[in-house]
Amino acid sequence: MARSRLIQFLQLALALVILVAAAPALSGQDDDDYIKELRKKKAREKAIAEGKDPDAVEPTSTEPAKPKLPPTAAGWVSTIQRKWDSDKAEEQQLVREAVDALKGAIGTDEELAKKVAEDFEGFKEKEAERAVEGAISGSGVSVERLRAVLESNRPAALKAIMDPAYTEADGCKKQPEVDAACAPLFGVWRDPVGYAAQHYGLDLKTPADKLEKLALLLGEIVPGLEKWPEGATAESLMRARGAEKLNVKEKEYSANSGILAANEKLEGGTLTEEDKRHVRVLNDYRMMLGKGALSINLTLCKACTGHSKYMNKIKQLAHNIDGHPDGRTPQDRAKRAGFGGSVAENCLVGAGDGDAAVWQWYNAAEHHRNMIGNHSIIGVGHDGLYWTQNFSGGAKGARR
Repeated sequence: MARSRLIQFLQLALALVILVAAAPALSGQDDDDYIKELRKKKAREKAIAEGKDPDAVEPTSTEPAKPKLPPTAAGWVSTIQRKWDSDKAEEQQLVREAVDALKGAIGTDEELAKKVAEDFEGFKEKEAERAVEGAISGSGVSVERLRAVLESNRPAALKAIMDPAYTEADGCKKQPEVDAACAPLFGVWRDPVGYAAQHYGLDLKTPADKLEKLALLLGEIVPGLEKWPEGATAESLMRARGAEKLNVKEKEYSANSGILAANEKLEGGTLTEEDKRHVRVLNDYRMMLGKGALSINLTLCKACTGHSKYMNKIKQLAHNIDGHPDGRTPQDRAKRAGFGGSVAENCLVGAGDGDAAVWQWYNAAEHHRNMIGNHSIIGVGHDGLYWTQNFSGGAKGARR
């Protein structure tokens, strides 16, 4: 019994000791909390007095560490390649420092200059390629969209050309209507990049300007790196790449590839390179309109060349000429040359080359219709400013 009371007494004494020891600590904690609350109260009162939000939290932002330039030439090259087109001022400054560091390191060290030149070989051209792809993607233009323009406008163009009211009898008063109907086709066919810039907002100039600045930076490091291939500029190179990526002609040129290749290989007789160029231009125009390419027939070329030479000799432009040594009519001359089929003829004076001849006939209604007719073969020949074309369905008069 006495022992039990002793244990209770000791337990009570221990609890009192713990309580007394803890009392100052609790009191100190209360004092700290009180001081903190007092400080908060004074801060709020001060904020209110200054017209500020008393509950606003002070930002604790820290400035990001500025990028540092690597210590090696390889690092400097990498910095330029990764950050040259950055819009951030600090990264542009880093590129400038990398350029200066490379220039300083190279000095007169030809080996290092050669190594750096190799590191940058083709770099700006690849960046131009990437920029073209990005610009085309960003504009939303595509080959499919441009071909839709081509195919939807062909019927109107053909209708205007084939309209009987479009005639040379009145001086081709309807030529402006033909030009307007053909304009969308010429735009898409000849310059898909320009058409996309006008109608889809394709912008190659802005990235091209940045690439020219890159070229100048590279030229600072190693003279010569600033030059574009074959004397091009960044913009002209990008337009060329853009035209390749937006090539709307592939379908027609693929479908007519056999004829086009055979025409290029053809030689002999009266056929000249300028005659072949003339047919090349005409076939391109026919394919733009959805017409098939024409095969060159050497027999008809002989008839055409003879007629052009005789017209030039007597200074007379005509289809039917009495006393013509090769025959009075186009059909007579074709037969005399050895061609057995029927022919349709165009002739003109005033064209200095094959390209000009096509577009002179383009502006002459009946001759224009003849050029885009449902023919399959062509003969062509010129002498001076005189030009002649013969067209036929092609069943007779084999190429030779």
